[in-house]
Amino acid sequence: MTEHNTRHKVVVIGGGYAGTLAANRLRQRDDVDVTLVNPRPEFVERIRLHQFVARTGEATVDYGTLLGERVRLVVDSAARIDGAARAVRLASGRTLDYDHVIYAVGSTGGVPSVPGAAEFAFDLAELEPARRLRARLEELPLDAPVTVVGGGLTGVETAAELAERGRRVTLVCGRSLAPYLSAGGRRYVAKWLARHGVAVLGNATVSEVRPDAVVLADGGVRASALTIWTAGFG
Repeated sequence: MTEHNTRHKVVVIGGGYAGTLAANRLRQRDDVDVTLVNPRPEFVERIRLHQFVARTGEATVDYGTLLGERVRLVVDSAARIDGAARAVRLASGRTLDYDHVIYAVGSTGGVPSVPGAAEFAFDLAELEPARRLRARLEELPLDAPVTVVGGGLTGVETAAELAERGRRVTLVCGRSLAPYLSAGGRRYVAKWLARHGVAVLGNATVSEVRPDAVVLADGGVRASALTIWTAGFG
């Protein structure tokens, strides 16, 4: 991208945080035409999906408020990057020529290997499963037991949001609660959860998910009308 009088076509695949920022940065150059490819017409704030599920906030923003005027949005999915032809083949059958391509598809929910988790647990790593989870929550009585598996920030935030909405929540946090926080931060989180009625199972893991229960590695069985899986990304 050194020839001043040459226009360059850049295709950004993925309209998440990285892709959107990259597209907006590139459009500041007068010699670049930027196309952003994303399967949805709106930006998803994945760090807000737990609020969307609990109905305490929204998680989507119109791209019109985020993208610069010279960024072209194509609502489609990339099926193949043809390096020889320098083209992106889209799921719709369309083709986008490029001089440079940015691959920013990001992550998704990790596929759990625990028996029953894929069949009976819900995740909220992306908008579509978060919508299914929100709909399932609305079907449950307020006092139905809910289990959140995963002691990272997503699990903690999800458990906290649901507890504040009056849900009966158990948080199975694996080896430690909020391991990425400082010792003082972990103590604060533990106290807040206890104060809001969240049962935190420390140093505990789930060995099986059933339609109405979770089985712990120590053999214990806990009723769970709804199990939410937040233990990792892929």
